[in-house]
Amino acid sequence: MKLEGKKTVVLLGSLMLALSACGGGGSSDSGKSENAGGAAGEGGKTEVKADGAALAKQVSEQPAELTFYMTSNGITEERFMQQYGDPIKKKFPNYTIKYIMQQNSRTLQDLVATNQTVDVMISSIGLTPAFLLTYNLQNDISDLMKKYNYDDSKLEPTTLEIQRQLADGGIYGLPVNTTSTALFYNKDLFDKFGVAYPKDGMNWDDLYELAKTMSRTDGGVNYRGLTFAFQHMMFLNQYSAPHLDPKTNKALFMEDHFIRAFENMARFYRIPGNELPNNKFALSNQQDPFYKDKSVAMILTLSGAGKTFGDQVNWDVVQVPFLKDKPGVGPQNYPTYFYITNMSKNRDAAFQVLAYVTSEAFQEWQIKAGTPSILKDQSKIISLFGADEPIYKGKNIKSLLPAKFAEPTMKTKFQSIADTEILAALGEYAAGKDVNTALREAAERADKKIAAELGK
Repeated sequence: MKLEGKKTVVLLGSLMLALSACGGGGSSDSGKSENAGGAAGEGGKTEVKADGAALAKQVSEQPAELTFYMTSNGITEERFMQQYGDPIKKKFPNYTIKYIMQQNSRTLQDLVATNQTVDVMISSIGLTPAFLLTYNLQNDISDLMKKYNYDDSKLEPTTLEIQRQLADGGIYGLPVNTTSTALFYNKDLFDKFGVAYPKDGMNWDDLYELAKTMSRTDGGVNYRGLTFAFQHMMFLNQYSAPHLDPKTNKALFMEDHFIRAFENMARFYRIPGNELPNNKFALSNQQDPFYKDKSVAMILTLSGAGKTFGDQVNWDVVQVPFLKDKPGVGPQNYPTYFYITNMSKNRDAAFQVLAYVTSEAFQEWQIKAGTPSILKDQSKIISLFGADEPIYKGKNIKSLLPAKFAEPTMKTKFQSIADTEILAALGEYAAGKDVNTALREAAERADKKIAAELGK
């Protein structure tokens, strides 16, 4: 499957397919087939694994220079080293680790134009289309997984299925961590007004009533019941409603499940006292009042927001409410991956890094800092979550990720255009426009912008 240029369309496919597909598919099957064809019984299997481990050790001990690139803006070298570089250097003392910071929209474009090598790109699945695929840097690592007998059965299966859908059966990268969305609340405000805290297992109508109760004016201060990181909530919506058709690039805002997902959340901004400020959405006017002004009772946002809130507000967290017609289903998974690019001249050395960051040792180190793991079996390490982050002490950390992820939506390189128009539609809906008109006009604007991009 050829993926290149601005005409790239990314199909992320179904996360839940992994529950049946990943257990026996992919590189693990390739390793088993080789074992069966090489030597009979367990002896043959052990021999292949030993050879893979020995080869990995040999590669790890050779000097190599690896350049890393993160697709998030403004991640400094110091932060990269703290999060990834330092433990990688400790594990591979013969590797020279270099880092290039993403500074603006032209950073990667300029690197590609000047043939600056990037060995490993670190990107959330949401940014992958705009970086790895737009610049045609993808590289199938299935051969390396087979060569080193990599055990992919240890990974949370949906993270692998996303990659298999992305690479048309291959794999471009391995997951290093993930996130989703959660409901954070200010305990002090609930105590102040004598209202019971939110709880796990609520449905969206329960949350709506709670938001109405907590939206009030007291002592001249307007308290809002609930705010959103609306873009992320729609991006990871529980109806698994995609924004765009991956074949036609047309907006799907008028599809039934998309309308239901949008209206289910947008209705909260029509609660008296809980309005969208000036009918304009900005993450700052949703998030800052929660932990700075302390005038918002609850916020639905990415699961890692606790690190932003810190101890500035007396917060705790519960699951995102369930839809009545999808009980038990949480929001979608949102993994970050390490990708070996097709620019790399050190693929084997780079793969040792990928194998390491998906190991139990690295995942244990990472989870202590409050970063969710991508291992399928977390029973050994989940109790360590946030051990090195005092802000998580006593918090309901089990609810930061859903027990069951919703199926993933299909993402394309035009996601940012879709997001912009959906936020515009939100403002119009909050101002009183009916949902169908707001979304239809948003779809028309998105289609026009995408057509212009395709025509360039």
